[in-house]
Amino acid sequence: MGSIWAAILPSVAVMKCALLRRGAAAAVAIGLLLTGPAVQAESKPVTVALPRPTGPSEIGTVALHLRDGSRADPWIKAHARRELMISLWYPTRRPDGHPAAPWLPPRAAEAFYRNSGLSPAAVSLPSTHGREGARVAGRGLPVVLFSPGNGADRSMNTTTVEELASWGYMVVTIDHPGDAGEVEFPDGTVTGHVLKPVPVSRLDEKAEEIKVRVADTRFVLDRLKELNKGQNPDAEGRKLPEGLRGAFDLGRVGMFGHSAGGATAAATMLQDRRVKAVLNLDGPALGKVAAKGLARPYMLMEAEIFDKPIRGQKAFWSRLKGWRLHVKTKGVKHNSYTDLPLVYEQAAPVIGLSKEQLRAANGTLPAARSVAVTRAYAMAFFDLHLRRRGDLLDRRSPRFPEVRMIAR
Repeated sequence: MGSIWAAILPSVAVMKCALLRRGAAAAVAIGLLLTGPAVQAESKPVTVALPRPTGPSEIGTVALHLRDGSRADPWIKAHARRELMISLWYPTRRPDGHPAAPWLPPRAAEAFYRNSGLSPAAVSLPSTHGREGARVAGRGLPVVLFSPGNGADRSMNTTTVEELASWGYMVVTIDHPGDAGEVEFPDGTVTGHVLKPVPVSRLDEKAEEIKVRVADTRFVLDRLKELNKGQNPDAEGRKLPEGLRGAFDLGRVGMFGHSAGGATAAATMLQDRRVKAVLNLDGPALGKVAAKGLARPYMLMEAEIFDKPIRGQKAFWSRLKGWRLHVKTKGVKHNSYTDLPLVYEQAAPVIGLSKEQLRAANGTLPAARSVAVTRAYAMAFFDLHLRRRGDLLDRRSPRFPEVRMIAR
């Protein structure tokens, strides 16, 4: 996470991007010369706000701590066995009395501030629209998994996650500790990002890390089956929301991810038939999935940055035997498919970013519009393949002229 924020802090000269992206990889250095003043103490502090989801339902959420006793943790030495944090996001009714969940839990937020160099006195991180522990509304909800990028957290696409939940999806967000930026566990410990970046020429080395993420995801799918039966897989046995039993339709499971998370989603679908459709937000195809292709629905949303073709990606497209779609959004950059541009844009006045510096970090498409685009196309993709409805993906839409269809 810190590497993302280093890109935009005025005291930093060069951004070193530690996220996997469409076809470049971690450790690509982007020369964003940031010469603005330090955080202006006299500026009024800003509280970042997330746009409300557009669906008819209020949203509930709950975090779970999962332990996989069958696997050693390859990255976090303090964990004898692999441990994960996930969150469920789902429709609810009458959530009064349940507090709004924070974008990041308190100690993870402290780590985020330390890693980013931001001051909590200048910038307050947002609250979400999810109500902690609220009762689940509905049964047999289609399920969508989310995997974040390398160095990012499961909170990084909350705007899209909330949108899906508000329209009746059960969304499961997954942190991959050691790969994630800041992961807070129930005992208050926080793990950070420990993986080393690799140059573009050695992108395939990331495929080994993706294997760990895929194992995480498949383990989570197994735990969802337990939740659907009324069992509680939380490591501490903490109270779960009412209504979880029977809430999951595990015959309708999709997955999306940003950057390395997109690569994770594709690799998971190759290995696990429970995943029926994958939306990749500006991530590459790595390892076996690049060589073998996929037979089920796959969509790539690409950014307009890092336009050098990546070895093997065209061949991968030819190996996609199911429904497929490749779109590209004008004026966005790699992180535009996350919540981060909203944070950058709203924090800019108090951290001294000029319009030019903001464009260098975010692209030319306003953050609210990039959120609207990502939400609409994610909804359209999962509606089509998990609910068999909708036509936004049939052709280029006049509602979204910035989105071009590149290939089918």
